[in-house]
Amino acid sequence: MTTQSIDLLIPSQKSTNVRSYMNGPFWMRSLFSTASRLAPGLTSLVAAQLFRRTSRKVPRAGERDVLRGATEMTLAGMKAWSWGEGPTILLVHGWNGRATQLGGFVSPLVSRGYRVVAFDAIGHGESPGHFLSLPELATCIRKVAAELGDLYGVLAHSLGGAATTLALSQGLRIERAVFISPPSDPREFLRIFSAALGISDEVRERVQARVERRLGMTMESMQATVRAPSMHVPLLVIHDQDDKEVPLEVGRSVAEAWPGAELVISRGLGHQRILRDEDVKNVAVSFIDAAQHWKRAA
Repeated sequence: MTTQSIDLLIPSQKSTNVRSYMNGPFWMRSLFSTASRLAPGLTSLVAAQLFRRTSRKVPRAGERDVLRGATEMTLAGMKAWSWGEGPTILLVHGWNGRATQLGGFVSPLVSRGYRVVAFDAIGHGESPGHFLSLPELATCIRKVAAELGDLYGVLAHSLGGAATTLALSQGLRIERAVFISPPSDPREFLRIFSAALGISDEVRERVQARVERRLGMTMESMQATVRAPSMHVPLLVIHDQDDKEVPLEVGRSVAEAWPGAELVISRGLGHQRILRDEDVKNVAVSFIDAAQHWKRAA
């Protein structure tokens, strides 16, 4: 693994788009805490549903401007958009995210001769549904890829990176990948979720068992660091040292476990603003285009 830094002289700010349940109201914590003691089975059933429930966020001002030049489409039942012509790069958003959050990468990729496709996953943005999980997002990626045909690369944010890793282990074929602020272990999200709701350790274990039964795989096996050692796709991980939602050490662990991966560390951008920084865009696009650049030069 090689590591470099983007030294951005921007004041550190906390991420403002953490999962909504991370700051659960007092009345909800009290309710679930009491229910954990009185009816652990029923409480775990309700909590397991809440754990997979998505929440649509209002786009930032001007965020949707990128859609003006896009071709709208539906892929695997999900809303999607396409720009440009050439080898296809798929943009994958994270939990409670949306395609337009990655809109800043569209123009630089199109200008280098790529077709860019972005989609709103099930339960997100303009796509239908209310529930999603890491394996289900991986399935969304594989279905979109199957409808598009050959993919050259994937640029993914947050949970999108973990889901892309799982999709690659399940047969997705690409030439290059960039993960921005990727998580690794879904059990960590479950721990945060459980603490926010105030449920007991017993109920948390029941929630995990329910989720694993429904998805047909263990959370341990979903970890990006478990899947990474078998990967062969060139990967660039970009992570901010001030990320309060997914700590830098998580992104570092993914890069260390992934053979030949590169790690770029930014400063002062957190978990969301990193997607809008020009230096980050340049580094990501240059990595995706590296192999093609040498082909064109030759």
